[in-house]
Amino acid sequence: TIAATTLALGLSVPALADDAGSKALASAEASMNKAKTLYFEYEAKTTEAGKADKTVGLNVWIKGEKRKTEFTAPADLKGTKVLILSPTEMYVYLPAFGKVRRIASHTSDQSAFGMAYSQDELATQKYSGDYDAAQTSSSDKEVKITLTPKSGKTTTYGKIEMTIAKDHNVPTEIKYYNSDSKLVKTETRTGYTSESDVWTPGTLKMVDHTKNLTTTFTRKKVKVNEAIADDVFSKRSLEN
Repeated sequence: TIAATTLALGLSVPALADDAGSKALASAEASMNKAKTLYFEYEAKTTEAGKADKTVGLNVWIKGEKRKTEFTAPADLKGTKVLILSPTEMYVYLPAFGKVRRIASHTSDQSAFGMAYSQDELATQKYSGDYDAAQTSSSDKEVKITLTPKSGKTTTYGKIEMTIAKDHNVPTEIKYYNSDSKLVKTETRTGYTSESDVWTPGTLKMVDHTKNLTTTFTRKKVKVNEAIADDVFSKRSLEN
């Protein structure tokens, strides 16, 4: 067969969707989206070569695919709020202007407030709508999968490599590649803890290799499945 000949010649075979990869991704997505609601308090520190470190405080409310973030520190960011209603509908409230503004979808993959994370990366809890998954390796403790864009889908990344811990089906490392297969970002998620059988990472770290920029989120508080009113995720709530 062509595949056998290719392997015999030692040539690389592009990742294609397979059942093992699809199942691993489905399990991880189920784990990441298990909670009905989540509330986090974080401290996020950004380091960049040649610049002073920046530390911000932020509170995050999550319900389904809706997400609201409010900055609590430093003073120049306090009161700034970001509302994500869907991957294509995002808003920001800047206290200095006193207005809610829509975030253009073509800018949602850019750095968020000088951090290594973009709004997309902070919000994405599901990948299977845009990417096919193929298993690349498996051991007793973890499985590695490669995600490639589905036919007809326009995605920020040309390829994503994800390592998933088998004990709780949660991502521990995510590598993001551009369309030229160059590694541009690496994210690690560590210090997972469980509440109501929902596992969340204590530390999230993103390294932007193109800018020598690193942002580390340290979780200070988490609440799982506590009631969050729907109007928390309204544009009007941003101004209050």
